[in-house]
Amino acid sequence: MWKKKKQNQKEELFVRNKLRFSILSFLFLCTVPVIGSHTFTFNKNLLVAQQQNYELRLGRAYDYIRTEQEIDPENSAIHYLLHFNAFLKAFVSEEQSDYATYRRVQDKALFHFEKLPDSSPYKKFAQSEVYFYSATLKAKFDELYSAARDVNRANTLIEANHKEFPEFVPNNKTRGIIKVYLSTVPDNYEWIIKMLGIEGDLSEGLRLLKDVTTHKNDTTELAGIAKEAAYLYSFSLLHVAKQGGKAWAETLKCTEDYKTNLLSCFFRTNAALKLNRNETAINILSSRPKSDEFTKFYFLNYQLGVATLNKLDVSAIDHFNEFYNNFKGRNYIKSCLQKMSWYYVIHDDPSKAVYYKDQVLVQGYSLNEEDKQALRYTHKTIPESALLEARLLYDGGYFEQASKSIHEIDGKSLPSTKLKAEFCYRAGRIAEKMGKIENALKLYEACSLFAIDGDEYYGAYASIYLGDYYLNSKDMVLANKFYKRALGFKKNKEYTQSIEQRAKAGLKRIE
Repeated sequence: MWKKKKQNQKEELFVRNKLRFSILSFLFLCTVPVIGSHTFTFNKNLLVAQQQNYELRLGRAYDYIRTEQEIDPENSAIHYLLHFNAFLKAFVSEEQSDYATYRRVQDKALFHFEKLPDSSPYKKFAQSEVYFYSATLKAKFDELYSAARDVNRANTLIEANHKEFPEFVPNNKTRGIIKVYLSTVPDNYEWIIKMLGIEGDLSEGLRLLKDVTTHKNDTTELAGIAKEAAYLYSFSLLHVAKQGGKAWAETLKCTEDYKTNLLSCFFRTNAALKLNRNETAINILSSRPKSDEFTKFYFLNYQLGVATLNKLDVSAIDHFNEFYNNFKGRNYIKSCLQKMSWYYVIHDDPSKAVYYKDQVLVQGYSLNEEDKQALRYTHKTIPESALLEARLLYDGGYFEQASKSIHEIDGKSLPSTKLKAEFCYRAGRIAEKMGKIENALKLYEACSLFAIDGDEYYGAYASIYLGDYYLNSKDMVLANKFYKRALGFKKNKEYTQSIEQRAKAGLKRIE
């Protein structure tokens, strides 16, 4: 009897201990989710790292993120920031080693995001972000088919997330930029977009981006996302919507911190150069942060070279050399060499002008329009110095000086129709900027006639400017005539996609 009672006590104790262990285990799993399950949360240190990513203090941001990763390895917000950190480094440097690192970080991020619960709005949002930025890098590295597939993946994920979580604000940043991006696809590639079942919408894309920018004063990670949306919104207004005045106003608002933020410096400079605000660009770049805690961004040296060349400043060659000797990527190398050749044209050193012109042919890649234009330069004669000076001064917004330079040239005495076409084009652009519209119209039309058999862009763009003028003046007959003329320069090999897009957009507005 006594033995049986003792046996029962042992069994009861075993069951009680087993039950206590099960309850403690359950309570542990329920009360410590950051260790046992995947989350997406930002603490103060991760918010600091997010801000430093945007400033291009990538080394410091990385250190913050890795410290947090040791504490909370299952937090997917860490991989979200690590991915963006690696993306920015590869985007700025364009070095193969950084791109290879990015691909590894991308795979790890996607692995972690997949483990987030389906109930989290961050799951598909983060996945979509990875695929969109992957597409951006792949396009830089000329992996265009793979880039298109990633855009499709990004779009599918973010639209699905929007349907599940329609009030989740970050969705609209990614949805907005994808809609803007797809609205720029040239007509001859539209079949790809239709095959994928997606389409762009510039107006809707801009609206969505603008909506996100209103959250810039939020105290969570949404403030950083709103900052990024503001960059993309102002950039899209400038380069896609062609709304220069509005784009400049928005750029000024979102880049007020350009003296302490290298990414803001880039976007502010880009807009200034595009809008002929050359002195402003020089001032911005001269005030950029230069301490070692910022990632090396040699493209800014290229931009400063462009700005000082537009001013005919002798310091331009130093900035171009700084970019050329240090940048290990593939874009803008040919363009840099072309501008170094131009530098020696206007400074009357023909042997060096020819040397750098020849280097364009053998150095760099021709993936973007600037580099393609530089490559075409190798098949032309060295430019006429006075015409080149007028062009550069115009590009810099020095219209009075440009006008003086162009008037020193006797257009009638130029030896070829090519040079006469360029002369009329340059003189027309300068006249328009100085408010001499009637004179500009005459010069544009003369240009379009001189350039009828040319392989350069002057006649086509002159025709577009004529079409734009008459469209705004409600003269649909003449607008139609000149937009169609713009499409008729079959021998032109320059800026063909942009010319076709603008001419066809003008014709659609007439219908």
